[in-house]
Amino acid sequence: MTNHAFYSKTLPDPFLREDGSRVAEPSQWPEQAAYIRRLAQDCLYGQWPGKPQSLKASRVGSEIRYDGSLARLTEKVELTVNDDFMMEVEIHRPLLPRKIPAIVYNVSPAWMRVPNEDEITAAGYAIVLFNREAIAPDLEIAKATGHLEEAQSRKYPTLSCGEIMAWGWGHSLVADYLETCDWAGEMICTGHSRGGKAALCAGVMDDRFAVVAPIGSGCGGAGSARYLGTLDGSRQDPDKCETIGRMAHAFPKWMGPRYAEFGSKEMPFPVGEETYRLPLDAHMLRAACAPRAVFSSEGTEDYWCNLFGTQLCWQAAQPVFDFLGVPERNGFNARPGRHDFSAQDWRALIDFCDIVFHRERSMPQAALNKPAIDINVGDYAPWIQS
Repeated sequence: MTNHAFYSKTLPDPFLREDGSRVAEPSQWPEQAAYIRRLAQDCLYGQWPGKPQSLKASRVGSEIRYDGSLARLTEKVELTVNDDFMMEVEIHRPLLPRKIPAIVYNVSPAWMRVPNEDEITAAGYAIVLFNREAIAPDLEIAKATGHLEEAQSRKYPTLSCGEIMAWGWGHSLVADYLETCDWAGEMICTGHSRGGKAALCAGVMDDRFAVVAPIGSGCGGAGSARYLGTLDGSRQDPDKCETIGRMAHAFPKWMGPRYAEFGSKEMPFPVGEETYRLPLDAHMLRAACAPRAVFSSEGTEDYWCNLFGTQLCWQAAQPVFDFLGVPERNGFNARPGRHDFSAQDWRALIDFCDIVFHRERSMPQAALNKPAIDINVGDYAPWIQS
């Protein structure tokens, strides 16, 4: 699959087809998106697990509460996959006489919350949280929260992919369940940090998600592998921004077996010749989701997640969305603050979804789709000039 002679210091051309020709008309894009997905599996994630043989759902608890005229339902569901393992799903939704959009959010049990849940459900959206650690253990979080031994002892399915894709696959399992629910409308996949990487993976691989929303996802997510930087304009500083080499060193099981080939092996794990051989970058992951929508939100002080590289890839993906006639489906938000999935990130996500789904904008955000940094994108993606 991978052209081992590939080398580019600038962002690769997402319109360049496997045979060396360029995509000429929108009808050719599905084939090109499939090619990018194959590259992503080969170079980043490993192999997508696909549909499970069986999926059984069991409701284990529910509660209705009232806030004025709005009734909200919280329910807990256990999904048993292939009669092998069980994952927990928690749903918070308004009880409305119509289908409503469902935001599928991968979380660790230690952070199974949304800061402004009532605000989101009042806007007419369901929040569907699932425990990603039921699919693959997040040992770093388990260590930090004091349950490392218990996490290491669990039984997990054998998957031929990295943990990021395994967690992304969890979104698809939840989507399988939601398709059986008469209240569920459009589906959105989201996550934060490593969970943002997983949400982007889910969106690349599963076209049932109408909106793909990686938040603060950085390296291996919506941030460029080739270009690093922060709001103050500094660039190529691996002490401030995560790189492929650093991520592969610290979290060797996150990605597929080939990912480490594209990162430096020695401290401080800078961007270098290995990375320039990666035949795709984050703008192509965004593009692979088109004409579906993609949204990312970043903190201006979240240096590790590479604000510069995320904004750059948002802008570099725009020509694909323009080409397909859906310019409004490529979304970006930058807000003050550090590494978090804040209430403001959630409001910006809802505002973006309202636009994409042609709903009345319930919480307009002034910063939506406004660059945080002045970037001449053609300097980093010369094919845009052609």
